Amino acid sequence: MNLLHRVRVTPAAFWIACAFLVALGYLYGLGGDHIPRNGDELVYAHIARMTSNTGHWLPLASALEAMRNTKPPLLFWQALLAGNWGAQWHWLNLRLPSVLYTWATALMVGMLTTKIVQMNQIGKINSSTGMQNAGAGSIYPPDGMYSAKTAGALAALVYLSFFSTYRYGRPYLTSAPETFWLFGMFFAIAWAPVERLASRWGFVLLAGLALGAACLYKSFAMVVPAGLGLALCYQVVGSGKAPWQIVRPGVLRDAAKVLAICTLALGIFGLWFALDPVPAQVWQEFVVGENAGKFKSQPGYLKVAFSGSGGVLVILTGYFVNAGFLLPLVVGAAWAAWRKLRTPSPATPAISPAEQVMWLWLLALALIFMLPNQRSARYLMAAMPAVAVLTGVYWPRIARRWFVATLALCATGAVALGVIGYGAVRAVQDASVYSPLFWLLLVVTVSGCVVGMVHTKLTRPFTALAGFAVLLALAGVIAPFNGSLGHFSPATTALLQGQTVRVPNNFNGQFERYTFIIPGAHIVPYDAPQPADFAAADVQALLANSRYALVQRRLGQAPCVQCRIVDVRWDLRSRQEAQDGVWAAFKTPDTYWFAKEYLVEQPSPAP
Repeated sequence: MNLLHRVRVTPAAFWIACAFLVALGYLYGLGGDHIPRNGDELVYAHIARMTSNTGHWLPLASALEAMRNTKPPLLFWQALLAGNWGAQWHWLNLRLPSVLYTWATALMVGMLTTKIVQMNQIGKINSSTGMQNAGAGSIYPPDGMYSAKTAGALAALVYLSFFSTYRYGRPYLTSAPETFWLFGMFFAIAWAPVERLASRWGFVLLAGLALGAACLYKSFAMVVPAGLGLALCYQVVGSGKAPWQIVRPGVLRDAAKVLAICTLALGIFGLWFALDPVPAQVWQEFVVGENAGKFKSQPGYLKVAFSGSGGVLVILTGYFVNAGFLLPLVVGAAWAAWRKLRTPSPATPAISPAEQVMWLWLLALALIFMLPNQRSARYLMAAMPAVAVLTGVYWPRIARRWFVATLALCATGAVALGVIGYGAVRAVQDASVYSPLFWLLLVVTVSGCVVGMVHTKLTRPFTALAGFAVLLALAGVIAPFNGSLGHFSPATTALLQGQTVRVPNNFNGQFERYTFIIPGAHIVPYDAPQPADFAAADVQALLANSRYALVQRRLGQAPCVQCRIVDVRWDLRSRQEAQDGVWAAFKTPDTYWFAKEYLVEQPSPAP
């Protein structure tokens, strides 16, 4: 009993433990068919699998002629090793490296935030007239309630709770690796700005290797935003000059360093051309088609730039959109930073060099990705760690109303997931499809959000936990469909070994998912933009050329007119009709989100 009294859990230890548990939460459902992701994951998985079948590292292989050299080879080499060249080809194995990258990035976020807050606290105390005055005016309370370690843990937790991190930091995609390597350069600068920027060639070499790895994962084009970000750091942080004051001592030396970093990175990327047996295809398909194609615009650049769907507004709001349910919190952090910048005083020290590095990286990435005609908030993923760092740094300055708005958004998300869960119960006609823990999580999340909105002292800590609670509930609502409900029986899987099965395909490489659902079968796709509405008459044509076919149907609809149902599984509908509208997702969630997929064959199959 005396031992228990001596044990005291500090706020920092509590939040570090929360961040650790949230990181482990990234493993929940990782091997399932249904996780938040970009549809292109299946294209990359297809290329990796086809390449593994050749037994060679290069050239990349694909059954889709237009989808072969779509990304540099490091992404696919990673899959070859993780999947043991096809011998252990499971989603969990393919996705685990992405999670490891995301964990490492979150660790950098936490470490850097801790150091920035420590330096701010020291600067605040040194700039004050005494400890008492510092404690009264400091934004970091001296009683330890918001220590530097607490700030770091909260920043890491925020980063892991961004919907963009959860969506693009777990699947088999390039976002997690490229984010790690690109942010790693600016993390290194922010950790010791004077030493890194004054370094002769040590940092240049390491930065060039990091940028080269990012290019070999994503694209050679990453040298442009990274190079701009590095140049701004040398100019603003290293020399202390404004970005436009380029006529200064040492500018040529700094320019040479940036040029050397980018040149080394391009040299590493160029290994692809040196090693690939058909470099001409790499040039045509990747450089010309995949990269230069993003600058093409039939309506004209300005018309696209100021349009709603692909305009520069997508980039201007991208950092906030990527935050997902934490959007109001990030807006509040940006507003707090703006107010600090506009109202400097002895109680609010100037922006530290480390913080400047974060802002400059955010600026550089956004500016560059406004230039192509193809714009997406996903392109800003590499700077989301910087957003998390700044959110952690400004946490005490963010007004309570932003936390309340975040809690309201999280509560709305939890209620929406409850509606989807209710739709699943109605669809499968089984109330036990979800465990009581799932419903308890929803109740606790909504209740906690309401309490946090009302109780002032609980607003901030409850907000820190609410974001990932909704993401965990999202994983919970799809969990049953990653299990037995979403798979055919083992007997059916054994039956289909080596058999040709026609499967629906409504997006590039979407058919690849069936190599994980029915491994060992020979998958042949057929075009079905809306699989649930594929004409029953056309099913007969499928069965004329193949013994087995998969047909998706809405609840209560027969798969075909004349066929034999071999087995059935449940599926989540990925692409709904526009005419259904958002209201249909809540009015009829059972038919909007869920469908049955039948394995069918001819009534009297040939022996």
